[in-house]
Amino acid sequence: MTTEWAVVAAAEQFTLDPRNTGELTFTVSNPGAAPDTVVFDVAPGEGSQRSWFTVTEPQRVVPGQGSVSFLVRLTVPPGTPPRRYDMTGFAYSANTAPEESSRSSGRVTYEVRALATPKRTPWPWIAAAAALVLLVGTVVTVLLIRGGAAPPAEARVVTVEAESLVSAAVVESPRGSAAAVVEQGNCCGVTWSGDKQLFFQGRAIGDQVSVTVQIPAEGMWRFATVRTTSFDYANTVFAIDGTQVGGAFLGFTPTVVRTDWIDVGTVRLTQGPHRVSLVVVGKTQGTDRYFAGVDAIRFTEVVPLAQRR
Repeated sequence: MTTEWAVVAAAEQFTLDPRNTGELTFTVSNPGAAPDTVVFDVAPGEGSQRSWFTVTEPQRVVPGQGSVSFLVRLTVPPGTPPRRYDMTGFAYSANTAPEESSRSSGRVTYEVRALATPKRTPWPWIAAAAALVLLVGTVVTVLLIRGGAAPPAEARVVTVEAESLVSAAVVESPRGSAAAVVEQGNCCGVTWSGDKQLFFQGRAIGDQVSVTVQIPAEGMWRFATVRTTSFDYANTVFAIDGTQVGGAFLGFTPTVVRTDWIDVGTVRLTQGPHRVSLVVVGKTQGTDRYFAGVDAIRFTEVVPLAQRR
C-alpha cells in the first residue's frame, strides 16, 4: 500500500541573511498506520540550482501517524542576479518506485539581495599596490623575453545548441520502449536559446539518447549543460564515451523550468568526436513518462594556472 505523504514547509519563504544564506524546516507526515521510510529532496525553481540546497539526513523512518522534520540549508552563490526565486520540497517512499508515492510541498520563495560592494582601499595603499603590480609586471615581461617563452594559451570553449544534434542522435531502449528524441520549440512559457531544445521522450528506466560532440584538442575539459525540468521529466545522468560524469539530475518541478548553466563534471578527452549520452535512471512523480530536455551543451578547456594570462 502506498503511503500518502504530506509535506508542509514551516514558512512560505526562506529568510536570508546578508550573505544570502538561510534555513527552513519541512515536515513530512505519514497518515498511515504502518511505519515507512521516506526520502526528502528539493526541486529548485527557475534560475536556481539543486547544488544551492543541503538537506540534513534526507532519508528517515517515519512511524505510523507520525511526522519527521527535515532541515534545508540554502546558500546562494555570489554573483547570482538579485531577484525573487522559488523552490519546492518533495518526499517519496524509499522502498517503492518514486513515481508511486511522491508528494510535494507548496511553493517556497526567497529574495536574493545584491551583496554590498567591498569597501575601497585607502588611497595610500592603492598607490603602493599599483607600484607592486608594475614591478611584478616588469619582472615577468623581462623573464619572458629572456626565456623566449610563448604567450600562454587561452581556454577554448565549445558550445553547441543541443537541438542541432537531434538529426544524428541515437536512441537506445533496453526494455524496448517507444523512446524518441525531437526538436521542441518554445512552449509552456519557456524560451530556449535558439528557440528550441533537444526533447528526449523516454518511456522507461535505462532509455538513453546519445549525441556526438567534436573536441578540438586533447586535455581536461569542464562539461556543463542548460537543462529543462517539468512535471513529467525524469532523473537522468550524463555519460561520455560510456563513463558517467557527475551525479543524477532531478528532472521534476511542478511547472516547466529552464535552468542556468549547470556544471556536470570535468573529464580528460582526446581530440576528435566524443559520445555524450543522457541516461534515464528514475523519476519522482506519478506518470508513465520519463522525459528530459537539454537546451545547450558546453565544454570549456581547463587551462593550467601556470599558462593563464
